[in-house]
Amino acid sequence: MSGARPKGRRPAGGLLVLCAVLAAAAGWTVEQGARMTDLRESDTDRAQRLAGLHHRQHPGKGRYYVPEAAVLAGPPGGPRVAYLHYRLGGGPDSNLDDFVRVYDLPAPGAPAPLPPDLAAALPGEEPAQGALLPEPPGGPERRIFALDLDTGFAGAADVYVRAVG
Repeated sequence: MSGARPKGRRPAGGLLVLCAVLAAAAGWTVEQGARMTDLRESDTDRAQRLAGLHHRQHPGKGRYYVPEAAVLAGPPGGPRVAYLHYRLGGGPDSNLDDFVRVYDLPAPGAPAPLPPDLAAALPGEEPAQGALLPEPPGGPERRIFALDLDTGFAGAADVYVRAVG
């Protein structure tokens, strides 16, 4: 009887494996829930998401732009309006062409007037018009305007965004 196994060893091993699997599943569930309900998300993040310009909406680009100003307006539970202002300094690292590439946007088109509520929502003196980036049908309800800046660097621009959702 010296080669016989103790009887409680197999059930105890199975119980340990089951506990490890359950702990891993619980950890994964908590992590996924935390990702979906990130409590650290700010109004700036929410405004960028509404406009389709949040860095998590454009993975794999290796970079993203942080708005200089962001306002999220509207009643909770009702339609929200996001107002964003990006200042692009120009040069090789921060320019309008790169901004358009990072967010998969079309090239700026003809000048168009900025909506009055956009100018009123953001701090400072916003211009009356800017080059409108055309939006493909079926995308987010947004208007993006680009204005060239005279900084001495190529591609310097102010980008204004109004999005509704």
